[in-house]
Amino acid sequence: MSETSPTTVDTGTIWNRYRHNFPRHLLGVSRYLQQNAMTTLQDECGHRGLRLSFAPYITLLTAGDKRVSELADILGISRQACNQAVKQIESAGYITRTADPEDGRAKQLTLSARGAELSSDGQRITGQLDRQFAELVGAQRFADTCELLARITTALSLGLAIPRQPLSNIQMGALLPRLSDYIMHRLMELNREKGHARLKLSFGQVLTAIGPGGGRIQQMAAMHDVSKQAISAIATELEELDYLQRQTDPLDARQVVLQFTARGQALIADSVASVDQLSEEFAAIVGKAALKRMTATLYDLYRGLHLEQDIFEHTGTVDIRLLARQLRQQLGDQGSQALARLLLNPSRVTR
Repeated sequence: MSETSPTTVDTGTIWNRYRHNFPRHLLGVSRYLQQNAMTTLQDECGHRGLRLSFAPYITLLTAGDKRVSELADILGISRQACNQAVKQIESAGYITRTADPEDGRAKQLTLSARGAELSSDGQRITGQLDRQFAELVGAQRFADTCELLARITTALSLGLAIPRQPLSNIQMGALLPRLSDYIMHRLMELNREKGHARLKLSFGQVLTAIGPGGGRIQQMAAMHDVSKQAISAIATELEELDYLQRQTDPLDARQVVLQFTARGQALIADSVASVDQLSEEFAAIVGKAALKRMTATLYDLYRGLHLEQDIFEHTGTVDIRLLARQLRQQLGDQGSQALARLLLNPSRVTR
């Protein structure tokens, strides 16, 4: 572990940078995009048996047939892990195995008719989400960010076939999933180099949802759409590694709050340092000024999509403006006005 500790750094600055940085915003926008696309593909297009983990395989096979070994190399995973995923997608009916024209004894993976339909529907839906994003931040800023993301994706050789067209025309939905996967693995690698050798990607569901005031398992489960048992299991692993401890919730003695230990605080400082290293690597590709533009746009998208979960500030008081924006988004104008009237005259509320 690095020598950095909460007693030798500006903890307020560290916490702010840990909670607000471009990888967090990029991953949040990517998760929003994938979850919305998944819901639409299932509910409106009738595609069944989908998993978010299918996305990179479908995207790569849309660009052309490939062997399992090729996919494994592109995705940076073992052939065994790749083959397991391929079997799931094949069982769902989205890919099939065909003879390799270069080697009759070998097989290659090809999108089935159902897989081609899924790919087409996915591109249409991500196009709709792109237009939503462009409305939030402005068409020019959005196009600029797509171009920069495409340049980074190409420079990192992430396996996407970038068509010969203006990079700004490439859908963000085609870029973010693979780049998000790279960022998570790269930050994990950098943190391991700093002495956190036993970190897992699954830990991010808990670690990134804890603020200075702690974190609650139920809220984390709701945020990631998983069971409380799954979050609790991750929290237990982090306790065993001495990153977290459970304390009685001051708001409800029946519940617990997850708090960072001293080792967990050091992990936060190291994570911020790793983000700085990643920023330097990306700046080497697109330049510092361009990276600054891109991060500003991602931040505005993150906030505009209301992805920030920090309704409660460090003091435990409610951020009224953020809560108001979220309620207005959920209730609409008429519902918001009705709620305001009830708040001004609580006696009108009936049981």
